[in-house]
Amino acid sequence: MPMGKRQSRRDAVRTLLRAGRMLDRVNTGLTPPQYRLLSLLADGTERSTALAQRLTVSKPAISAAVESLSAAGFVRRRSDESDRRITWLEITTDGETALAVADDALVRRLDEVLDELGDASAVLTALAALDEAMEKNREERRRARQA
Repeated sequence: MPMGKRQSRRDAVRTLLRAGRMLDRVNTGLTPPQYRLLSLLADGTERSTALAQRLTVSKPAISAAVESLSAAGFVRRRSDESDRRITWLEITTDGETALAVADDALVRRLDEVLDELGDASAVLTALAALDEAMEKNREERRRARQA
């Protein structure tokens, strides 16, 4: 890879990490791991094992996050009807409200930065494409692990 291209990609990585740190510091009422967990649960019920894999964290880390979210009333555990060893996690109405409040705070912070651009549509389009590519890559890696 030519040095200029490598440097621009390194700069992009650093910018993404910096943006993540910026958003992690926003007071949302949730810790970043809690926010990420609720975001995934907002898409549907999950098992802790699947959440740990998607978030690339250990099962004990997920258990601790689930415990704190459950104590706050944001997550509910539900036993599987056909196999009592399986526990499903789902977001509660209070969890959805907490997530919406956090989303609003994060979007306001991002808007402050995007307003510096004038027209942020190209950045938002690129971020949507990046998200799609990351999801496709995650699915390909998951299939490769199963093969």
